[in-house]
Amino acid sequence: MNFKIFMQESDAIINDMSAEALRDCIRSMARKVPEKKREWFLQFISDFRYDHVTCHDHDYEGSHKKTEHKRLITDETVRAKLSEIMDSFTKIKEGELYFSAEGYEVYSEGYCLSDWAWKYIDDQDIRSILMEAVLFAHDCMNDCRYEEAAMIFKIVMDIQVRVEDQSWDDSFELNLEEMVHEGLLPIDLKTLALEVLYTNYQLQPANNRASHLYSLFSYPYFRDIHIEDILSFGREELQETDVFFKSWIDHLMQQKGEMAARLLKEAILYDKGAEGLLEIARKGYQKHPALYLAAMLEYEKIHDYDKMKEIGKEALEKLSPDLKLRGEIALKTAQASSLVHDDTFMKKCWYEAFLSHSTVANYLRLFTDAEVTEAYKDLSEKRIAELKISGIFSNQDISEEEKNDISQMEFKYLAFFTGQIQKVQQWCMEQKQPLGWSGHFIGDGVDLMLLYFYADNELRKGCKKVAERVADSLGFHTSRNLIFMKKNLLSETDIAMQNGDEIFWSTFCLWKENYPMTTDEIKPYVRWLEEVIDRRINGIVGGQYRNKYNDVAMLAAALGEVKESLGVENAKDMVINRYSGRYPRHSAFRSALKEYAD
Repeated sequence: MNFKIFMQESDAIINDMSAEALRDCIRSMARKVPEKKREWFLQFISDFRYDHVTCHDHDYEGSHKKTEHKRLITDETVRAKLSEIMDSFTKIKEGELYFSAEGYEVYSEGYCLSDWAWKYIDDQDIRSILMEAVLFAHDCMNDCRYEEAAMIFKIVMDIQVRVEDQSWDDSFELNLEEMVHEGLLPIDLKTLALEVLYTNYQLQPANNRASHLYSLFSYPYFRDIHIEDILSFGREELQETDVFFKSWIDHLMQQKGEMAARLLKEAILYDKGAEGLLEIARKGYQKHPALYLAAMLEYEKIHDYDKMKEIGKEALEKLSPDLKLRGEIALKTAQASSLVHDDTFMKKCWYEAFLSHSTVANYLRLFTDAEVTEAYKDLSEKRIAELKISGIFSNQDISEEEKNDISQMEFKYLAFFTGQIQKVQQWCMEQKQPLGWSGHFIGDGVDLMLLYFYADNELRKGCKKVAERVADSLGFHTSRNLIFMKKNLLSETDIAMQNGDEIFWSTFCLWKENYPMTTDEIKPYVRWLEEVIDRRINGIVGGQYRNKYNDVAMLAAALGEVKESLGVENAKDMVINRYSGRYPRHSAFRSALKEYAD
C-alpha cells in the first residue's frame, strides 16, 4: 500500500473516531513504543500541544492548516554552532585540515593480480568535524530550522577533503561518497539523502520545489531514492503534496534519462495509479516511451491481458521502430495476445520484436513457426541489411533512448544466421595465428559452423558442449529471450525451470531447415575447419596452455562428430586417437580427450 492510499484510509478512520476513542488509541500506541523510542514519542505527541508557536519564517501557500512545533534549540546555540562549523569547513576547503594516507597493494586474487588500497590517518579529527556537522544539520531539520539545515547539508555534500600521500609526496581529494566508501565516515547516505530532500521541500517555494529537488538527484547516492519516502519524514507533515506531485510530474516529463524515467514512473503510480501511467504515456511517450511498458506491467499484475494487448498495440503504432525498448514492448504484447487467444497478432509481435531489437534470439524465434517464417523471413533479412553497426556491445538493461544499433560481433552472428557462410569463413580467416583467439570472431565462427554442419538432430558430447557455449554467447540463458521458442512457454515464469541449451538447439535445428546446404557444399568447409582446429590444438598443447586443453579437446571431439554425421565411419575415434598419439606425454590433454570419447 503506497503512502497516499495509507493516509487516505487512515484519515477516513480517524475522522470517524470520537475524542475519547482517539485518546484510547494514542495511549495504546504509547504502551507499545520500545524503550529506545519513548523519548521520541513523547516529543512527537508534545508537538501537537502547541497551536500558536511560530516554527519558522517560511510562509506556506494554500489552505492546509499546519500544526506549529516548539523549537528546542536556542537561537544563540544555533548561531554559535554554525560559526564553528563554517570555520572548520573553511579550513578544510583551504587545505589547512587534511587526511594523511599510506598506499599499499592488496593481492586478493593471487600475486599477479593486485589492488591498491589506502591506510588513512586522521590526526586532525576531520571525521568528528564532518559527523558533528551532519548531526547538527539533522537536529536543525528536526527543530524546523530548514534554512540552516539545508545550508549545512549542501556544504557537507559538496565537500572535498585533501589527502596527503605520505609514500609518494603527492595528494588527492575525497568527496563525501568516497569517504563513506573508504570507511572514514559512518554515514547512511540514503538517510542523508532523504533528510536533504525533506529539508529542501520545506524550504523551497512551491513554484521552485520540483526543479530544485530534481537537481539533487545529480548526486550519486540519490540514485535509488524514492521521492515518496520523504512524506513520512520529519516533525512536520509536508504541505501541498497534491500540488507538488503535479509539478513534479510536469517537470520530469521535460527531462530525459533513466533517472527521470524512474522517478516519473514512481510519481505517476503514487499519484494516479496504473490508469495515470497510460494517460501520461500518451502525452509524453516521445521522451519517456518506457511509460507504455510500465503501464502494461501494472495491468499484468491484475491479469488484465486485454488491456495489456490494447496498450501494447497502441505503443507499437506510436513508437519509432528503431527503439530497442519497442522490442521489449512487442514481446510483452505478444505474451498478452497469446493469453487472450489472438495468435495472429502474437506472431506479428514476434516480428515487431526483432524489427526494433534485432538480437539473434529475437531472429531465431521467427523460425519456431512455419507461418511466421514464411511471412517474415525475407523482411527480417532486409532489416538486418539496414541495421547500423555501432561498434559497441552492450548487455545492460535497455534504456529509453537506446537505438537499435548492433555491434560488429552481433552483425557477424546475424550474417551467419542469414546463411552467409562464406563471409563467416572469411572473417575467421582474418585471424592468422592459432593463439590469441580471445576477443576475435574466429572462436564463435568455428563453433557456429561446427553446429551448422552437424547433420544429426541428437547432440553428442562434443557438439553438445559447443552448443552450450554458443547458447551462452547468444544470451539463451536470459529467460525473456526464450519466450515462445517452445510450445506452451508463454512467460518468463513458464521457462524458469527449462533448459536454455535445449531450447537453443531445438530452435537452431528449425532455423537450419531454412538454410540447407548439400553434403558436397559442406565438405570443403569441413576440411578447412579440420585445418584450423589442428593448428589450434598444436598451438595450445605445444605451448602447454593447460587451461585451454579442455576447449581444444572439445573442438577435436566435435569435429569428429560432424564428420561422422556426414557419413565418415569412426571419424570421432580417429580424431581422438590421432591427437592422443601425437601428444603421448601430455597426460592432462589426453585425459581431456578421453572425457569426450563415447
